[in-house]
Amino acid sequence: MTDWLVDTNVISELIRPRPAAKVVAFLERTTGLHLSVITLHEIAYGADRAPDPVRRAKLTAWLGQLAHNFADRIIAVDAGIAERAGRLRAAADALGRPADPLDALVAATALERNLKVATRDVDGFRGFGPDLYDPWA
Repeated sequence: MTDWLVDTNVISELIRPRPAAKVVAFLERTTGLHLSVITLHEIAYGADRAPDPVRRAKLTAWLGQLAHNFADRIIAVDAGIAERAGRLRAAADALGRPADPLDALVAATALERNLKVATRDVDGFRGFGPDLYDPWA
């Protein structure tokens, strides 16, 4: 059985007015789904930046619901993940491809926990090494 680290762009599809059917099907049929604390950070950031107060409240409530639903499947950044992310970023820099620090942390989480990453941003993760799957493809 494969366990998955679900990137923010995948889980966030669920709150869209018309989510992509392929993504919804992937999330409904797949077991072993995990979130990184980075996803919680990105959703909280997006919620608090939403100019529309109704949208902001909806995203904030949804974030609480996600945190509750994934409570035992949210992976924190520990020392091993942090160190690995730093090394991934340094390797990307050495190749002339500066990496997003948050993507490096998500990739390191997947590598440290032996998880595949479900993401739409396969190019952003490709150089880091985890197995990737684009549920939109």
